[in-house]
Amino acid sequence: TEKGYHDGQKPQRRKRILLDSNVALGENSKEGNSLRRSSTDRLSELTQQLPGVPESVLQRLVEEFEVTYGEPEFIDVLYQNQPITRILSKVLPPEAQPPPSSYEQIGHVAHFNLRQTHIPHGKLIGRVLLDRLQPSIRTVVNKLGEVGGPYRTYQMDLLAGEDDYFVRVIEHGVSLFFDLRNVYWCTRLEGERTYMIENEFKPNQLVADAFCGVGALCIRAAAAKGCRVLANDLNPDAVTYCEDSAKRNGIDVGENGKFQVQCGDASQFIMNLGIDMSDSSSAEDTGVSNLPDHLLLNFPLDSPSFLNALRWWPSGENNIESPPRVHVYTFARGDEVRTAAEVAIDMVADGLLPEGGYVEPSKFRGEYLNEELGCNIEAREIRDAAPGKLVICVSFSVTPVLLRRMQGDYGLD
Repeated sequence: TEKGYHDGQKPQRRKRILLDSNVALGENSKEGNSLRRSSTDRLSELTQQLPGVPESVLQRLVEEFEVTYGEPEFIDVLYQNQPITRILSKVLPPEAQPPPSSYEQIGHVAHFNLRQTHIPHGKLIGRVLLDRLQPSIRTVVNKLGEVGGPYRTYQMDLLAGEDDYFVRVIEHGVSLFFDLRNVYWCTRLEGERTYMIENEFKPNQLVADAFCGVGALCIRAAAAKGCRVLANDLNPDAVTYCEDSAKRNGIDVGENGKFQVQCGDASQFIMNLGIDMSDSSSAEDTGVSNLPDHLLLNFPLDSPSFLNALRWWPSGENNIESPPRVHVYTFARGDEVRTAAEVAIDMVADGLLPEGGYVEPSKFRGEYLNEELGCNIEAREIRDAAPGKLVICVSFSVTPVLLRRMQGDYGLD
C-alpha cells in the first residue's frame, strides 16, 4: 500500500521477482513447486505477467538465475519513501498536472521556477518539498520574473519555511557564503568551473576574472591550484561575499596577498591590467609579463563588447612562452550557414576588430584570427539557455600582433 496523502485508498498490488529462490522459498511452497516446472513454462508466465520487460531480459533471468513469478504481495511504501513528484501528482488538481519535476538547491534554499499552472498552488508545493526534505532544506522559494538589472538579480516569492536567504554553498571542498537575494548564482555552472580548473589553469598561474560574482571559480582556483587571483565585479555585495568567503577558506586576501578583489566596471578592470603592466618595471627588468595567464569574461549577455579594452594592453614583443588566454562566454544561435559556435566566434572577432562600412558583416572570421594573428581561437558549447540558444565559451590567445591590429598598427610584422 502507499501511505501518506492517500491513506484509505485501496491497496495497490505490486509484482515481485524472486532472484534467490533457494533462500526465499520453502521446500513445499507453491512457488518452490513452480521452480520445478520447465524454464519454457516459467518464461511464458513471466512474459504474460511482466509485459513491459523485454523478453531477452526475462530469458536471461530464467536461464541464469532460475527466476520465477511470485505470488502478488502487499507492501507498504511510506510517505517518506515516495518521490516528491509522485506526492505532488496526488495532491495537485488536474489543471496543475503534471507537477513540477525539478528545482535548484542553493545551500538550504530550494529554488523553483514554476510554470503559470503551478503558481496558484505554490504554497502547497513548497510545503510538500519542505516536509520531505527537512532539515537539509529550510526555505522554499519561487523565482519571479527574469534575471535583470545591473547586478543580474531576480525577485523571489517565499513558498514555505524560513525567511532566510543567507546560504552556505559547498563546492568541491570550498565554502561560499552569500545572500541569494543580492547576487547572481547558477549551480549549473559548477561543471564549467571544474573544467576550467582541471583543463585550463596551471598551478600558480595568474587568473583575472572581470565578472567574478561571489568568487566560486576564483576561490576554487586559488584553493586547488594555488593560482594568484585578480577578481572584479560591479556588484558591491558580490565583492564583499567573494572576499569574505576567500578569507573563510584560508586564502591570503588583500593588496599584498595572492587574492585581490575589487568593485568596478569590467572595461576599466581589463584596461588597468594592461596599464598596470606598462607602468611596472618588473616586466622590463625580468622580461616576464605581468599580464594574467587567463582572463575570464563570464557575462553572456554582452561579454564581447568588453573586448575592446584589450587595446590598452602593451603590444611589444616579450619573452613569455605563451600569450594570455581570454575566455569569453556569450549567448549564440546558429543561422542558415553557421553553427552557434561559429556565430559566437564571429561575435568575439567583431568585439576585437570591429568592421566598419559593411553592407553585411563578415562571417567565419576565426580563420583570419588563427592564420593571420595566431590567436588559436576555439569554442565550446557550455549549456542550453533556451530552445536553439546556447551559452558558448570562446577562448583565444592575446598575441602581440592581435594587439597591434587593435591599436591601429597594420604595418609589416
